[in-house]
Amino acid sequence: MIAGSFLLTDPVVDVARANPAMHFMLVDPIVMPPDVPNLAVLTFRSDQAAFLAGALAGMVTQTGVVAGVYGPQGPMDVSNRAGFEHGARYVRPGVRVLGAYQPAGGTPYGDPVWGADQARAFSNQHADVIFGAGGTTGQGALLGAAQSGVGCIDAEIAASSDPGCLLASSMKFIDRGVQMTLADAIAGPWRSGLRSVGLAQGAVGLSLRASPRLTPEIQSRVQTIADLLVSGPLSTGS
Repeated sequence: MIAGSFLLTDPVVDVARANPAMHFMLVDPIVMPPDVPNLAVLTFRSDQAAFLAGALAGMVTQTGVVAGVYGPQGPMDVSNRAGFEHGARYVRPGVRVLGAYQPAGGTPYGDPVWGADQARAFSNQHADVIFGAGGTTGQGALLGAAQSGVGCIDAEIAASSDPGCLLASSMKFIDRGVQMTLADAIAGPWRSGLRSVGLAQGAVGLSLRASPRLTPEIQSRVQTIADLLVSGPLSTGS
């Protein structure tokens, strides 16, 4: 049985414990569940995709200022922020990187108004590339970036509609991760616990949009950085 929502974490743990003869897979939880012998947990290296997003932002910024808008400081938000900021500084050590987590009190990952306001505030601080991560909060940031006339990079499971500012999309390919985990389970003995997939498995990535700003040289450099993250000499800092 495959559970594809972090909202199902507690119910899946309970049902797995009550049915030890069955195998369960929990996909991309926000909070890691306790170890259960018949439960596999699949997570994605979104920090690697965020690192590439930051690297791209650092390459294309003309003001030397980039920014990220994130969800409410959960583990994935912290990881995405660290990846983006380290990526930007990797390619441009002197870059100024702004960032903000969604404040408490609203709907987690569901406050596009705040996201848009924050993106506009960062634009007023001269950020000319904004990374919008964190559900519809991040989608709101993309709209704010478009309204401010600056570039943006989104972070979604699948490519969203283009608000008019998109340079790239930080991608998470859930289907590939699930297929690989199932294939391993079929081919060999069941393996419970955590499995994390990323660039090396083609489960995350950065999808570049067609833009005059993304020259062949920039595209080649992004690929080189991705290769370094896979082969090991480079770390996301998360």
